[in-house]
Amino acid sequence: MSDMQSMDRENKKRQLRQNIVQMPDNGSEEPMDGGRLAKYKRKKRIIAAAAVCFIAALGFTGYRYMNEYEYTGYSVQWERSMRYTENSGADKKTQAAETSAAADSAGTDGAGETASAESSGASGAGSGNPDETASAETSAPAEASKNVSDSSFVKFAMFGDNMIKYTKDGASYIDASGKTIWTQSYEMKTPIININGDYAVIADQQGNEMYICSKEGCTGTAKTQLPITKAAVSARGVAAAVVEDSTASYIFYFKKDGESLGINIKMLLSGDGYPVDIALSPDGKQIVMSVMYMKNGALKNKVAFYDFSEIGKNVNNRFIAAFEEEFDDKMVGRIRYLNDQTVCAFSDKGLTFISVKNVIPDTNVTFVPVDEEIQSICYSDKYAAVVVDSTSGSPYRLDVYNTDGKKVTSIDFDYAYTGVLIDGDRLILYNEESCREYNLDGHERFNGQFDFSVSLVRAGKNRTNSLITAGSEVMKEIKLR
Repeated sequence: MSDMQSMDRENKKRQLRQNIVQMPDNGSEEPMDGGRLAKYKRKKRIIAAAAVCFIAALGFTGYRYMNEYEYTGYSVQWERSMRYTENSGADKKTQAAETSAAADSAGTDGAGETASAESSGASGAGSGNPDETASAETSAPAEASKNVSDSSFVKFAMFGDNMIKYTKDGASYIDASGKTIWTQSYEMKTPIININGDYAVIADQQGNEMYICSKEGCTGTAKTQLPITKAAVSARGVAAAVVEDSTASYIFYFKKDGESLGINIKMLLSGDGYPVDIALSPDGKQIVMSVMYMKNGALKNKVAFYDFSEIGKNVNNRFIAAFEEEFDDKMVGRIRYLNDQTVCAFSDKGLTFISVKNVIPDTNVTFVPVDEEIQSICYSDKYAAVVVDSTSGSPYRLDVYNTDGKKVTSIDFDYAYTGVLIDGDRLILYNEESCREYNLDGHERFNGQFDFSVSLVRAGKNRTNSLITAGSEVMKEIKLR
């Protein structure tokens, strides 16, 4: 009996051992040898590289899709009236109430895109007095319902990611939501405007007053005794005014508060010539100008540089460089610092890029010839462009160059435009009732008609698929679809 019990116990023990799940002992595993370990690491690297390539391909495909997708319509995200009365600043119909015209939001802010460029509109590059677009600001923030009075002269200019509306009796700085940040009142017969980075200047052409402004408001007012013909500002607020009498032109420098810097340049018309156009460097230490002068009875053109730092302090009249042979057969109607390293001179024969990254201008310039007649110019801190009469069947062609003078894209088009601009990586053509938008590859992204009048069109808050349209009556943000 005891033997039977003993056997039964042994059988139960065996069954119990068979039912027990043996857990692996990690500590008892043998380590990988060198070959297996290297193979394992290679496999992990291949998987990681494949994942990165897949994500990159997915991102590139998405970017190409968004960048090249052609939109056929739009919806209005918000609109604000631009009509104002002289007595109240805004009537009931012009309260800046935002009207939602779409269920979804306007999208994300296009931070990082720099659009610190001035648009030349439809001005001719070869003219002696090309149309200038820029911006201004005022002393204190203002409510959205307050603005300058209406006028038959109404213009808009890009200023950073926002824009400025300016008239003969005041200016308004308007953000990308259509809200007025500040206003500045003045009385001018012919307001002209210039923008450089975070500063703008509005001057009364043939008048004696100009306003120096930042994005926070007007920082100062400068006055001159002689009539102003041109004005320029640096990205730090230093401003310059060109004034003239019957025998000479004078260039006066002002601080951002409007106080004179006590620095000036005198140019005798009979000897030195006449300044056709001027521009200040971003830091305000240099000024470049296109100068017309007489030589052996013939009208000539040159580009001259003056320096107001310690470098130019020890030279006559602060003159540091001139390019005469390069422009002997040209007429430069517009000259600009595209950025702190490059100056671009727009002439009737083409574009000339001058490097100033070593302070003293590089004598080896890059000239891009343009055989066709130039109709318009536009530029940003990265690109310079011209619209010319096309010879390929379409009436016009838009050629875009980088700051090295290399062509980025060329677009033939048949469109009666009145304005052209570069806004980040977007090329925009527009007239009073329609707009066309291209990317830098020359692909048309939008071609649409408006049922309202516009004076300026630029990229919206969502820089991928929105535009802001501004006119004398209304400002709107539209979402492309």
